[in-house]
Formats: sequence, C-alpha cells, structure tokens
Amino acid sequence: MGSLDGVPRRVISLNPSVNEFLALLGVELAGRDVFSYRPAELMKVPTVGTFIEVDLEVVRRIRPDLAVLYYPVQRHLVERLAGAAGAVVAVPTPVNIDQAVAVFRFFARVFDRDEEGDRLVGIYRDLFRGHPLYEDVVAVINLGVYDLACGNSYVADALTRVGLRYMRGLPCVFTHSEAPPTRLMERAGFVVYEARGRRPYGHELEMLHGRPHVVTPNDTLAHYGPSLPLDLRLVADAAARGVEFVEATSSIVRPSLRDGWYRPYR
Repeated sequence: MGSLDGVPRRVISLNPSVNEFLALLGVELAGRDVFSYRPAELMKVPTVGTFIEVDLEVVRRIRPDLAVLYYPVQRHLVERLAGAAGAVVAVPTPVNIDQAVAVFRFFARVFDRDEEGDRLVGIYRDLFRGHPLYEDVVAVINLGVYDLACGNSYVADALTRVGLRYMRGLPCVFTHSEAPPTRLMERAGFVVYEARGRRPYGHELEMLHGRPHVVTPNDTLAHYGPSLPLDLRLVADAAARGVEFVEATSSIVRPSLRDGWYRPYR
C-alpha cells in the first residue's frame, strides 16, 4: 500500500528475516520489532512493536518512508501502518528457498543495491547444499503450541537441501496443534525438533525417545534470514554425527556482523 518516491531513507520493519538481510545489505533501520537480533547490531535500533503489535505514536514520530511486515501474521497491521508510513510492504511467508531468495532480491532492488543483493542471495542459496543423510524427515517447532512444518514450507525445502529429505505427502505449509504430532513423528525416519527454550523439557525428551532426532534451540528453524543455512549446516552436522543437541546456533550466539559467523557472506 502507498508509494515510494525513490530509495527509502527511513525504514521500519517488523520482519526479523528481512531485517537480517537488510543489515547484510548495509541498510540501516529506523525501527524494528523486539525479536530482531540477527545481527546483534539490530539491538541498537529503537523498537516500534512486537511480532503482532505496533506503537503507532512512535512510528508517526519516525515518519517512515517504508514499513515492512510479515504476512499473514501481521496482516492486521497493514492498514494501521498505511496511515503512518509512505508505503507498506507485507511480505508473504515463503513456501520454499526460491521464494525467500525472491524476497531478498526484491528488497535489494528497492534499495538500489541489486549487485550486492545478487551476490548475497547467491551465497545464501549455495550454503544450503548438502549430502543425503536421512529420508522421511519431519520438523516440529514448539511455540507453546506445536507447529508442524509441512511439505509446502521453506523449512521442508531447506532441510531437504542440506540432506535431511523431507517426508512427502504433507500438502500444506504449517499445521498447528495443542498436542505434539506424535503419530506423524512415529512414522518419520528422522525428527528435527525445535525446543521452546535452549533445551527440551523432560516430557519432550520422553516424546523423542527411541526416534532418530536432533533438538535445536528456539528460533533455529522459525526464520528464513541469511543465518538459516548456517544454522542448518549445524543441524545437518549433528545429524550426521548422531549428536542429539545442536549448540551455538544463531539464536544462542546472537552474532555480530563483525563475528566469524557471517564470514561466508563476506
């Protein structure tokens, strides 16, 4: 909604995955959501909202040229922000890595940094290359409720690319349930489980017992920013070595642009 008059100068964004790409692209934000911490430099940017709410008074003081949202989770904010920003872009959740790449390329063109954007997304795509490890993989994310990544999700596509070939026959994006999808997990050849915290609780370990699996810290799978392929390389390495817990993902180390974490993108 709205329009841009040239390259935007004052930008707010409530989309953590896009924000990480913008940081690597060299775009400085004027406002962010409270969950944008990749890279750590974003923590210095003023917060203007959460993942589901926005402080319109703060936004009006910033007078952004552009506001970026995450669709469909934040669709209720589109019209509210349209009155406070020159333009609002609501970015759909990508269903595969090609769509994530298209999102990043779109923003590189918005900011007139096409060449650098193409360089970054080329590296991003290459980092997903891996060797076959397991078949019939499923991924479950504990967000208080249980999100099962289905075949038409960027999570399934990303895991398949790093060698954890996703289970077929799940024609949806994500499903949500109060109880863990234990029946499907019993059919799976391998389970990637994102804990609600840094480590799983006792009942979660019971649920996973006897199944080939790897447990990741919170917010390892639930993003598609430039750290995702780096995080999934840790997951694939743990799966290959039979290690049940992944350590030092981006959600734990909170990397800075100056750290070695982002070296592959330099």
